[in-house]
Amino acid sequence: MNDDPYWNHNTHYHRWLVDRMPASAGTALDVGCGDGLLATKLARRCDSVLGIDVDAEVLTRTIAAPNITYERADFRDLPGSFDFVTAVAILHHVPLREGLAALRRLVAPGGTLAILGLWKMSLRGDPLYLPLIPAIRLVDLVHPAKADPAPMRDPQDTLHEIRCAAAEILPGARLRRRLMWRYTLIWRNEASDA
Repeated sequence: MNDDPYWNHNTHYHRWLVDRMPASAGTALDVGCGDGLLATKLARRCDSVLGIDVDAEVLTRTIAAPNITYERADFRDLPGSFDFVTAVAILHHVPLREGLAALRRLVAPGGTLAILGLWKMSLRGDPLYLPLIPAIRLVDLVHPAKADPAPMRDPQDTLHEIRCAAAEILPGARLRRRLMWRYTLIWRNEASDA
Protein backbone atom coordinates (compact mmCIF):
# COMPACT_ATOMS: atom_id res chain seq x y z
CA MET A 1 0.00 0.00 0.00
CA ASN A 2 3.04 2.26 -0.34
CA ASP A 3 1.53 3.72 -3.53
CA ASP A 4 -0.96 5.72 -1.44
CA PRO A 5 -1.25 9.38 -2.48
CA TYR A 6 -1.46 10.40 1.20
CA TRP A 7 -1.26 9.05 4.75
CA ASN A 8 -3.42 9.48 7.83
CA HIS A 9 -4.37 7.48 10.92
CA ASN A 10 -6.98 5.56 8.93
CA THR A 11 -4.96 4.79 5.79
CA HIS A 12 -2.24 3.41 8.07
CA TYR A 13 -4.57 0.44 8.69
CA HIS A 14 -5.67 -0.18 5.08
CA ARG A 15 -3.24 -3.09 4.69
CA TRP A 16 -4.70 -4.72 7.82
CA LEU A 17 -8.20 -4.33 6.39
CA VAL A 18 -7.36 -5.65 2.92
CA ASP A 19 -5.48 -8.60 4.40
CA ARG A 20 -8.68 -9.64 6.21
CA MET A 21 -10.56 -10.07 2.92
CA PRO A 22 -11.14 -13.79 2.27
CA ALA A 23 -9.75 -15.02 -1.05
CA SER A 24 -13.26 -16.29 -1.88
CA ALA A 25 -14.89 -12.84 -1.53
CA GLY A 26 -16.65 -11.83 -4.75
CA THR A 27 -18.39 -8.73 -3.40
CA ALA A 28 -17.21 -6.04 -1.01
CA LEU A 29 -18.80 -3.03 0.63
CA ASP A 30 -16.74 -0.08 1.86
CA VAL A 31 -18.89 1.89 4.32
CA GLY A 32 -17.84 5.52 4.61
CA CYS A 33 -15.70 5.17 1.49
CA GLY A 34 -14.70 8.84 1.31
CA ASP A 35 -12.57 9.39 -1.79
CA GLY A 36 -12.48 5.65 -2.57
CA LEU A 37 -8.85 4.91 -1.69
CA LEU A 38 -9.70 1.76 0.28
CA ALA A 39 -12.36 0.73 -2.27
CA THR A 40 -9.72 0.71 -5.02
CA LYS A 41 -7.55 -1.59 -2.92
CA LEU A 42 -10.47 -3.95 -2.31
CA ALA A 43 -11.29 -3.91 -6.04
CA ARG A 44 -7.88 -5.43 -6.81
CA ARG A 45 -8.93 -8.54 -4.88
CA CYS A 46 -12.62 -9.08 -5.67
CA ASP A 47 -15.07 -8.83 -8.57
CA SER A 48 -17.35 -6.05 -7.35
CA VAL A 49 -17.02 -3.26 -4.78
CA LEU A 50 -19.69 -0.85 -3.63
CA GLY A 51 -18.42 2.27 -1.87
CA ILE A 52 -20.98 4.26 0.07
CA ASP A 53 -20.81 7.54 1.93
CA VAL A 54 -23.41 9.98 3.24
CA ASP A 55 -21.30 12.96 2.16
CA ALA A 56 -22.14 13.86 -1.45
CA GLU A 57 -19.20 16.28 -1.68
CA VAL A 58 -16.57 13.66 -0.81
CA LEU A 59 -18.04 11.29 -3.41
CA THR A 60 -17.17 13.80 -6.13
CA ARG A 61 -13.50 12.96 -5.48
CA THR A 62 -13.77 9.17 -5.75
CA ILE A 63 -11.30 7.08 -7.71
CA ALA A 64 -12.94 5.39 -10.70
CA ALA A 65 -12.41 1.72 -11.50
CA PRO A 66 -14.45 -0.65 -13.68
CA ASN A 67 -15.52 -2.90 -10.80
CA ILE A 68 -16.35 -0.15 -8.27
CA THR A 69 -19.70 1.58 -7.88
CA TYR A 70 -20.13 4.57 -5.57
CA GLU A 71 -23.41 5.65 -4.00
CA ARG A 72 -24.57 8.27 -1.58
CA ALA A 73 -26.20 6.12 1.09
CA ASP A 74 -26.56 5.56 4.81
CA PHE A 75 -25.39 2.03 5.60
CA ARG A 76 -28.21 1.64 8.11
CA ASP A 77 -30.72 1.79 5.23
CA LEU A 78 -28.72 -0.13 2.61
CA PRO A 79 -30.31 -3.36 1.30
CA GLY A 80 -28.41 -6.51 0.40
CA SER A 81 -25.40 -8.33 1.76
CA PHE A 82 -21.74 -8.66 0.83
CA ASP A 83 -18.94 -11.18 1.23
CA PHE A 84 -16.66 -8.57 2.81
CA VAL A 85 -17.67 -5.37 4.58
CA THR A 86 -15.30 -2.65 5.79
CA ALA A 87 -16.20 0.28 7.99
CA VAL A 88 -13.47 2.85 8.62
CA ALA A 89 -14.00 5.57 11.23
CA ILE A 90 -17.77 5.66 10.77
CA LEU A 91 -19.23 3.67 13.65
CA HIS A 92 -18.80 6.54 16.14
CA HIS A 93 -21.03 8.73 13.90
CA VAL A 94 -24.12 6.63 14.70
CA PRO A 95 -25.56 5.03 17.84
CA LEU A 96 -23.23 2.10 18.60
CA ARG A 97 -25.68 -0.78 18.84
CA GLU A 98 -27.71 0.42 15.86
CA GLY A 99 -24.53 0.70 13.77
CA LEU A 100 -23.23 -2.73 14.75
CA ALA A 101 -26.61 -4.34 14.01
CA ALA A 102 -26.75 -2.67 10.59
CA LEU A 103 -23.21 -3.79 9.73
CA ARG A 104 -24.04 -7.34 10.85
CA ARG A 105 -27.06 -7.40 8.53
CA LEU A 106 -24.87 -6.36 5.57
CA VAL A 107 -22.48 -9.32 5.94
CA ALA A 108 -23.53 -12.31 3.82
CA PRO A 109 -23.54 -15.78 5.39
CA GLY A 110 -19.91 -16.89 5.54
CA GLY A 111 -18.81 -13.29 4.99
CA THR A 112 -16.44 -11.12 7.01
CA LEU A 113 -16.77 -7.73 8.67
CA ALA A 114 -13.63 -5.64 9.31
CA ILE A 115 -13.97 -2.42 11.32
CA LEU A 116 -11.44 0.27 12.06
CA GLY A 117 -12.93 2.49 14.71
CA LEU A 118 -12.27 5.16 17.30
CA TRP A 119 -13.09 5.01 20.98
CA LYS A 120 -13.47 7.60 23.71
CA MET A 121 -10.23 7.50 25.62
CA SER A 122 -10.03 8.50 29.27
CA LEU A 123 -7.21 8.60 31.80
CA ARG A 124 -9.16 6.32 34.14
CA GLY A 125 -10.31 3.85 31.51
CA ASP A 126 -7.12 3.65 29.42
CA PRO A 127 -4.13 4.21 31.74
CA LEU A 128 -1.93 1.70 29.88
CA TYR A 129 -2.40 3.67 26.65
CA LEU A 130 -0.79 6.84 28.02
CA PRO A 131 2.84 5.69 27.57
CA LEU A 132 2.09 5.15 23.85
CA ILE A 133 1.24 8.79 23.22
CA PRO A 134 4.89 9.79 22.51
CA ALA A 135 5.11 7.00 19.89
CA ILE A 136 1.91 8.24 18.26
CA ARG A 137 3.26 11.79 18.16
CA LEU A 138 6.48 10.50 16.58
CA VAL A 139 4.50 8.67 13.88
CA ASP A 140 2.59 11.89 13.19
CA LEU A 141 5.86 13.79 12.78
CA VAL A 142 7.31 11.20 10.40
CA HIS A 143 4.08 10.90 8.37
CA PRO A 144 2.25 14.23 8.29
CA ALA A 145 -1.43 13.45 7.82
CA LYS A 146 -3.46 14.83 4.93
CA ALA A 147 -6.24 17.09 6.12
CA ASP A 148 -9.48 15.14 5.88
CA PRO A 149 -12.44 17.14 4.47
CA ALA A 150 -14.94 14.59 5.80
CA PRO A 151 -17.13 15.59 8.76
CA MET A 152 -15.45 14.80 12.06
CA ARG A 153 -17.06 13.76 15.33
CA ASP A 154 -15.44 12.79 18.60
CA PRO A 155 -16.21 9.22 19.72
CA GLN A 156 -18.68 8.86 22.58
CA ASP A 157 -18.26 5.16 23.42
CA THR A 158 -15.45 3.75 25.54
CA LEU A 159 -13.56 0.67 24.44
CA HIS A 160 -15.30 -1.28 27.21
CA GLU A 161 -18.73 -0.23 25.89
CA ILE A 162 -17.72 -1.19 22.34
CA ARG A 163 -16.46 -4.59 23.52
CA CYS A 164 -19.73 -5.27 25.38
CA ALA A 165 -21.91 -4.25 22.42
CA ALA A 166 -19.80 -6.29 19.99
CA ALA A 167 -19.98 -9.37 22.23
CA GLU A 168 -23.76 -9.09 22.22
CA ILE A 169 -24.34 -8.23 18.54
CA LEU A 170 -21.32 -9.89 16.88
CA PRO A 171 -20.64 -13.04 18.91
CA GLY A 172 -17.07 -14.21 18.44
CA ALA A 173 -15.82 -10.82 17.19
CA ARG A 174 -12.17 -10.09 17.93
CA LEU A 175 -11.47 -6.53 19.00
CA ARG A 176 -7.98 -5.14 19.49
CA ARG A 177 -6.81 -1.72 20.71
CA ARG A 178 -4.38 -0.12 18.23
CA LEU A 179 -2.12 2.89 18.03
CA MET A 180 -3.47 6.30 17.03
CA TRP A 181 -6.65 5.98 19.06
CA ARG A 182 -7.99 3.23 16.81
CA TYR A 183 -9.32 -0.26 17.38
CA THR A 184 -9.80 -3.08 14.92
CA LEU A 185 -12.66 -5.53 14.99
CA ILE A 186 -12.99 -8.64 12.86
CA TRP A 187 -16.12 -10.80 12.72
CA ARG A 188 -17.16 -13.69 10.53
CA ASN A 189 -20.83 -14.40 9.88
CA GLU A 190 -21.03 -18.11 10.58
CA ALA A 191 -24.70 -18.30 9.54
CA SER A 192 -25.35 -20.78 6.75
CA ASP A 193 -26.92 -19.90 3.40
CA ALA A 194 -29.80 -22.27 4.04
